[in-house]
Amino acid sequence: MDFKKTLKSRLYIAIIYIVLGIIIFAAFINRQDDNYISTFGFILTLLGIVRIRNYFLITKDDATIKKQQIIETDERNLTIISKAKSTAFSIYIILSCLSVIILSFLNLHDIAQLISYSVSLLVVLYWICYLIYQKKL
Repeated sequence: MDFKKTLKSRLYIAIIYIVLGIIIFAAFINRQDDNYISTFGFILTLLGIVRIRNYFLITKDDATIKKQQIIETDERNLTIISKAKSTAFSIYIILSCLSVIILSFLNLHDIAQLISYSVSLLVVLYWICYLIYQKKL
């Protein structure tokens, strides 16, 4: 796929972020019980604006497009990204498991159960992705 098309698809995704963020923000702004959802909509809108700003900075001329393409396709950067994701995954699993144990000792079983479900879901997703990539590569 052409890198300019990739950048253009990122622009469209950023626009979708903004539209969804505005819809979520507007739908939940006056609800007192779900005020975190309106904050989520605001942050989603803000992320979309930042991504559009980045798109225009990258696409201002062919030299910056080429520079960004090199940054994103360089093997060293791809390895760093892969290792960072792997480390973040491992840290999340360990901290979540520890929090489940601590919350269980504190008799906060409902919260511990939600966290354990998120850990279980993440591990299941990991294995599904692993099996898919094992067959592809």
